[in-house]
Amino acid sequence: MRSLVRLPVAVAIMCVVLASCGSGDGGGSGGTGSSACAAVVVYQGHTYLGHGGVKRDPATTGRLVQGVLPSCDDSGGQDPAEPDQSVQVAELVDVPLETAFEWNGGVYIRKGRELPAAAEDWFRGPRCASVGVFVLTADWLGVNGPKKPRFDGDLRPPYRLEVHVTEGPREYVGATIRVHAHADTDPGLGPGDVKTSPWKGGQVIAQVSCLDGRFRAHSLRSLPGS
Repeated sequence: MRSLVRLPVAVAIMCVVLASCGSGDGGGSGGTGSSACAAVVVYQGHTYLGHGGVKRDPATTGRLVQGVLPSCDDSGGQDPAEPDQSVQVAELVDVPLETAFEWNGGVYIRKGRELPAAAEDWFRGPRCASVGVFVLTADWLGVNGPKKPRFDGDLRPPYRLEVHVTEGPREYVGATIRVHAHADTDPGLGPGDVKTSPWKGGQVIAQVSCLDGRFRAHSLRSLPGS
């Protein structure tokens, strides 16, 4: 099964707190001995590789062109390889398609090409710099923490949520950030939230304030996905 651009990150983070994650399977690739397909899109006969670590949504022009996800077998030979699949990729502002494009929340760069220097901002998450308490609504990508899970979905503070902000102060919308929860975060999140929301496209509503550049959660509420 093909992975979304952000999914491998979320899977790796979620395995820290979900006891049901298998060990040694390459970050949720589907089973022991299997290997995940590389993040590759082909455009006009050229191979573009996914660049990880995107922290801010890059600006796009609105123009879409057709690319191809090449055939892939991520089951270790247990299942038939998936066929080539046509996908619509987005042109980036001030970056020619011959260099890179956006697809599925990630940036794909043609082999042998480099992004312009200005694109470095896409890979830097914002520091928390707002005054007072404010509210963020965000897509829940994953969670991790230092405490060893006692059961499937166990989640105890302190922990960090990785989220993609969809509503809130303008400087954070479109950014991927970490929200830090502590013992005084009330309400916080529990096992039921962990086991349902991230896997089904759920969101989190976080009441936060800034502390030393970090997003400190005063309260957290999950909105389960469909």
